Amino acid sequence: MGAGAFGTALGKILIDNGHEVSYYDPKRSALTFERATDSAEVIVIAVPADAIPELCKEYPSALKSLPTIIATKGLTDAGIFGTFEDFSVLSGPAFADDLLTGKSATLTATADIAQELFENDQIEIEVTDDLRGVILCGALKNIYAIGAGYQDPASSVSASWLTRAFREMRQYLADHDANSNTCNLACGIGDLVMTCSSESSRNFLCGRMIKKGKNIAEIRNKIGTIEGITALEAVDCKNYPVISEVHAIVNKKPVSDFRRL
Repeated sequence: MGAGAFGTALGKILIDNGHEVSYYDPKRSALTFERATDSAEVIVIAVPADAIPELCKEYPSALKSLPTIIATKGLTDAGIFGTFEDFSVLSGPAFADDLLTGKSATLTATADIAQELFENDQIEIEVTDDLRGVILCGALKNIYAIGAGYQDPASSVSASWLTRAFREMRQYLADHDANSNTCNLACGIGDLVMTCSSESSRNFLCGRMIKKGKNIAEIRNKIGTIEGITALEAVDCKNYPVISEVHAIVNKKPVSDFRRL
């Protein structure tokens, strides 16, 4: 579900692994929901985070018993999938273009089925049972990437920012009923470093454009969905100075000097 760049990249991996894949995406495919899911054995959801609520509204009850892999990053809570009987999360440092061109990647999954379906010579899948932690890492790294883009990547401030962000990510997970050690996995430190240091990241570009004086409406109009903005509105800012600084950056308020946690 979702035939954008990331969805089709994941679909290609599945096809390369010998699986039969169909896509449901009203914007890009003529297949109806029913046709796309006919005879489906596993569902992979790879739509933007802000499209998840609407998708869940139209999701047929008959499909909720199928194994479902959520490859959408930027969510802050799995509660919306509460009526799904068997769902897991797949996350980690991989841009669609990299996957399509055959670059190797390590991803984190919360169920063995993702490892069975996706792992091959190109893709390594590590498995953890910390579903909440994997989801939070996928949201927090987008927030921190906005701040990283706002900085000058040629300066030592970027290294300081990454260090502070990683420490805070661990603390955030510990404070929100997740395992802080999940930050050591690909979905944590791996995705954090990649997203905070690449112009392929819309969140990183968002920070760059804010630095140049653009407002969020202008940025969204130019580059599309910015998952970090949505996440910033959903997470707890209080007691988390790095997240608070990103909030100040996005809302163009005074940003304090960089400091150690």
